[in-house]
Amino acid sequence: MNYCVLRAESFDGAIIDALPHDSPTNWKFSTGEPLARSFPAGGKVSFSDHFPDRRKLYDFVRNTVGVLLVSSRVKQVLDDLQVDNTEFLPIVICDHQWRELTGDYGILNVLGSQEAIDMGKSAYDASVLSSEISHVSSLVLTQGKIDPKADIFRARNMMELILISDRVKLAFERAGLTGFRARPAEGFDDMFA
Repeated sequence: MNYCVLRAESFDGAIIDALPHDSPTNWKFSTGEPLARSFPAGGKVSFSDHFPDRRKLYDFVRNTVGVLLVSSRVKQVLDDLQVDNTEFLPIVICDHQWRELTGDYGILNVLGSQEAIDMGKSAYDASVLSSEISHVSSLVLTQGKIDPKADIFRARNMMELILISDRVKLAFERAGLTGFRARPAEGFDDMFA
């Protein structure tokens, strides 16, 4: 099966640069653990003041906090595919002046992980503080270790790296979802992502 690295990407879309007040700390969003119990109900985020002209909302919203910020349409596509290893943490998106625009978005928290990275064949830099990968310059996927039923997952040694199956990529494209890019995982270099 082929996999792609999933990223929010747009050249004119809004950018979010903070999590809602009272959210769990940023690093917890890349643990693959459930966060719904500690996530603030009705949490709000706003467009970044650093990008005052970026106001367009896509189904995938770029952000500087390392989360998948998505519309409920993304959640619906995954629900229709019966993907069951994500949780949708609803948020309200506000404009630059904190006027509410929509509550139809949330953070898509991908739960769990797969042993997806071939540590012997991939080219990467290890984090100084842990056994995690801090940068990958040539990703090679493991053969036979990824659950064939895994349609969206985190790479175990690089938990912020989200991969999707061809099945999910095709469903996103058929649904007309916007603001994302799915790059082939094999050979992926996160410097050019």
